[in-house]
Amino acid sequence: MADGTMSSKFMKSAFVGWTFTAGVYYPPDFDASKLMPVKALKPKGPQMMNIRMMFPFTMVCDSCKEYNYTGTKFTAKVEQIKRESYLGLKVYRFYGRCRHCWSEFTFKTDPKNSDYTMESGGKRTYEAWKDADAMESQLKQEREKEAAQDQMKALEQKAVDVQSEMQRLEDLDAIRTMNKRMGNRDQSIQGALDYLFKQEEARSADEEKLSKAAPETITALTAIPVNEQP
Repeated sequence: MADGTMSSKFMKSAFVGWTFTAGVYYPPDFDASKLMPVKALKPKGPQMMNIRMMFPFTMVCDSCKEYNYTGTKFTAKVEQIKRESYLGLKVYRFYGRCRHCWSEFTFKTDPKNSDYTMESGGKRTYEAWKDADAMESQLKQEREKEAAQDQMKALEQKAVDVQSEMQRLEDLDAIRTMNKRMGNRDQSIQGALDYLFKQEEARSADEEKLSKAAPETITALTAIPVNEQP
């Protein structure tokens, strides 16, 4: 430039050229046809994803015999099991490590029972609710089977179901009434506090009146002449 200044266009071109060409070197035997695409460099096979989750059940580690309790957070790797599914739902396997000895364990999802299944590395502790649910389901299936075979038992079962439904409705009404009563709790507390404050103010006013009237009463009593004794 004649005046020694450089235009913005020149500065931009110089900056871009320096930024994108600095450190780039092509050797004499460079062959662009031998370059591999980025997709070919990615690892093949099933890809596992790292997630942060909590233990869905209490597990006893096989190595250190320590307990990993429900709700304990840990980092797990997740993969989809290709050959397993239930009614179109995918089954996933989780890989984790014991928080005490760092040994590996695996468990997978169980869509059929809406639960998890322990595979290796540990043992799931006894859970009473699972047996209770299984027994309840079994009894329900037996009642339905008996009702299908005997019409009288079907009528009896229907009467029992109607009675239990009425009981549930009564319990629901009781809960709604309790919630309604509890909803007015703040107003009741505020009213009780206002009443106590008013009583305290009235008591303070009465005490102030008595304290003002006491000196006048004493003055009046001293002004009365006392008869001299003979």
